[in-house]
Amino acid sequence: MNLDDIYNWILSHPQNYPGKQQESQPRTVQSYKPLEPKAQFHIIIKATAEYIKEKMFNGNGVNMKELGAFTMEVISDYVKPLQHSGFNMTQDLAIQRADRKHVHQIRPCFVPDNALKYFLARYPGKEEITKPLSQHSIYQKGFGMNFCNAGPIAASSYLGKDVVQSVHTSLIKAIHDLTRLGHDLHIDFGFIKISVQNRDLKYKYDQSFIQRLNQTDYELKMRKSDLGTSQHWTTTYQEKWSKSTLNNLLTRPNPNQVQENYEKSMALKIMSLDLNTAEQTNYSKKQKVQLPTLNK
Repeated sequence: MNLDDIYNWILSHPQNYPGKQQESQPRTVQSYKPLEPKAQFHIIIKATAEYIKEKMFNGNGVNMKELGAFTMEVISDYVKPLQHSGFNMTQDLAIQRADRKHVHQIRPCFVPDNALKYFLARYPGKEEITKPLSQHSIYQKGFGMNFCNAGPIAASSYLGKDVVQSVHTSLIKAIHDLTRLGHDLHIDFGFIKISVQNRDLKYKYDQSFIQRLNQTDYELKMRKSDLGTSQHWTTTYQEKWSKSTLNNLLTRPNPNQVQENYEKSMALKIMSLDLNTAEQTNYSKKQKVQLPTLNK
């Protein structure tokens, strides 16, 4: 079963997966028309995948409750001692990082949640990533973990935040139920493919995603102190949102064009009315209408 089959399963069992995802919900922008329930699943999951990719490119992991954590492990080679490495203190910091960029290699990974592990017979080992000793929280599955925020996903898909949360909850619950029933699942998020066969979970990240992830300056992302504190507080949310890939996920239509198309469709509906089924009146029989004469 792929994602499309899982959506059909959820919509065909409303008693097991109640929520706003079962019905068509209004959009937050009036220029967009309401979508069918299945189309809402497609657009929200697509926006969720873009949200996770953006967070991972920024050096953070994303933890989806009761599903798992999309995170990464930094594999570092042995560094030569200072006296043998030819380290030059006079070089610029960016040049020094470029010289030792080969030291750090990023391996993206997926750590299933304990709620999902309960229904699995086999999955990647618990030592999939090496958690830093400074992280004492049980929710920290990697470096710089964030919970999946439904706000940016809802803003990019022009749907309510409660609709996004309802879609995530029903999808994760359906994955648990289908795994428990023994179904084979093939979940394709675009940048990662998660498969469950005979309750054996395996995943594979896209090769282009791994290459782009290693091209990013991960050491700069980890060192938050290199960025000025004043820059963080002076940057507005509008500027941050304009640089986000989620902002360009859907192109906003021209409202004037939408209104013009709406008026045309309404005019066609009025013109296509069947006058034979209208209420019969005797207005034309009782009164005579004087029509103007035409000049030939």
